[in-house]
Parts: sequence; structure tokens; C-alpha cells
Amino acid sequence: MTYMNIRLKKNILLYVFLLTAVWIRAQDSPISLSSRVDKSKITIGDLITYTVTVAYDEGMQIQMPGLGANLGGFEIRDYNEKEPVKKDGRIESSVDYIISTFFTGEFEIPPLTIFYAMPEDSVFNPLTTDPIQILVESVKPSEAGDILDIKDPLEMPRNWWITLRWPIIGAVFLALVLAGILFYRKRKQGKGLLPVKKEPPRPPHEMALEALEKLKASDLLETRQIKQYYIEISEIIRHYIEGRYYIEAMEMTTFEVMQNLSGADISDEDHRLFYAFFDACDLVKFAKVIPSDKKNLAIMDDAFDLVDRTKVIFTESESVENQEDDSIQSENTNGNKQNNHDHKTDDSESRLQPADNENAEM
Repeated sequence: MTYMNIRLKKNILLYVFLLTAVWIRAQDSPISLSSRVDKSKITIGDLITYTVTVAYDEGMQIQMPGLGANLGGFEIRDYNEKEPVKKDGRIESSVDYIISTFFTGEFEIPPLTIFYAMPEDSVFNPLTTDPIQILVESVKPSEAGDILDIKDPLEMPRNWWITLRWPIIGAVFLALVLAGILFYRKRKQGKGLLPVKKEPPRPPHEMALEALEKLKASDLLETRQIKQYYIEISEIIRHYIEGRYYIEAMEMTTFEVMQNLSGADISDEDHRLFYAFFDACDLVKFAKVIPSDKKNLAIMDDAFDLVDRTKVIFTESESVENQEDDSIQSENTNGNKQNNHDHKTDDSESRLQPADNENAEM
């Protein structure tokens, strides 16, 4: 029997002995300590799990060895302190050390010391594990003994992602930058990134008449909210002036509105009616005048009359077969329009027709 075989048997016996656990105290002791390794023979760089376990009665205080424990020639690669568990009427605490070394030979894990204190005792007593022997061997070469032939060069598969990833990332980044610039410009102009189909704006007289009808149907007069009634009817006409004459009437005083209306395309009679309307509203709004019920109804009729007198209607021209003749006829028709209101125009474009004629017919 060779020396190596005898040494191997000794190591096997030592390993079996370690697996049975080394108990430091007798079974009737209030505390017991054991230590073990998962393998006692390794090669350079292999990892060993070294476990220290303490079983103790409830109420005892235990101080387990920490991460800085001295494990001789071994390097601590990891440390795991497990949660205490109750087992066989005792508390069991354990800690695992993952250790390794890059030297060959026989090594010893030196004894580790824990400290414990009995219940209602502040003095800690030491308790020490037994040392454990570890054999570390070098990595042995292949026992095949044959030197293999040199293999043919391997052809690496072409990775298109590595080749094209930067151009793709650059293109995506450039697209995001351009989209951001476009979005910023659209947002600055008050537009969305994508075109949105918008409904044509409603004529200002339609919105004014609709608002007047709604105010007329309200209960402001019945509940004697006279001032609020005059405020709202005045604002409706001011909004109408903004849409009809492009005057910022909501931000102006009555005097400023009338000044701006003087420069607009409006007759003297309509200008006088606007002034009378706003003057009546201002007396209620600012002078706290309480008009009669008859005047409250009359101010509403005046508002309807102002819108009807000054509104404009958009009409769509009739289509004809010959576009050139239509254009010449449209010019002649526009020249004679002031003298003949019954003549139909064939103009290919939309025109504005004052509503005064409609009121005259009514």
C-alpha cells in the first residue's frame, strides 16, 4: 500500500468524522457548539462551505463570530448568518463561511470562539470549535497523455447587430431630435404635431343669437337678478362685436368701444343704437339703476335687433359650365349690385352679403 493511498484513507476517515459533527458540550449542557465543512479535500480555487452551529436554551445570549474571523490560510469569499430557528426545544443559530485558497498543501481551519451568557447573567463565557484539516491539491494535467492536433480555425458567425447597431442608434436619435424640433415649433405656433381637421368657425351672429336665446330662457329676471342679466346681455353683444368688427370689445370701456366702432363699416343709425344699448346696460351695471320689467324685456329685443341689423351672411355662389364667362359675368354683376338686389351672381368665390336687405324685406 502506497503512502498516497494511506493518506487518502486518513482523509476519508477525517471527512466522515467531520460529517458526524463535533459536539463541544454534552447533551445535557444548556449550549452545544459544532463546526463542519462540506469537503475536506479540494483543488486550488475550489470553494468550501465552513459552517458553525450553536444550539442553546431559550433566554441565553449568544455572540457569533463575524466576518472578520480568523480562518488561517483561507480567504473568506462570502458570509451568511442564518436566522435562529427553534429545533428540539432549543434555539439553533448558524453561520456559513464560503472560503478558498490558492496555495497547495495541508491547511487547518483554526478554532473559532463564540461567547454566551446565561439568562440573567451579564458575564459572557467563551466556547471554542475544534480545528479542521483541509487538503489542497494543484490542478492536475490531463491523464490522456496524447497531444491533440491543431483544430481548424473557427469561422465566427457575422453578428449584424454589432455591425449596424451604431448606425441604427444614430438614425433613431436623429429622428427623435427632428421630431422634437418639429413638435416644439408646432407647439409654439399653437398647433399639434399631426394635422387636425377643424370645423369652420361659426358666424358671430349665430353664436350671439344662440346666447341671447339661452339668456332669454334663463330665470335671471324671475329671480330678480337684474344686474347679472344686464352683465350677461352686454357681454353677448361685446363678443358679437369682436367677431363681427374685429374689435377687442371685452377689454374696452363703452367709450372705447364706440370710438372703435366709429372707424368700422357701420351706419350712423346702427352706431347710435349700439351706444343707446350699452348706455342702458351701464346704468344698471354701474349706476345701480333698477329698470322696469318692460325695459328688461325691451333690452333683449334691442339686442336681437342689433345683431339682425348688422349681421353678415356667407353665401355659396352657383357653379356654371364656362368658368371664363362666369368670371366676366361675376365682375359685371358686382358692378351693378348696388342698383339691382334681385340679380343672382355667378361668382365662383364666396362673398359677403349684408343682412340689411333681409331686414328690409321683413
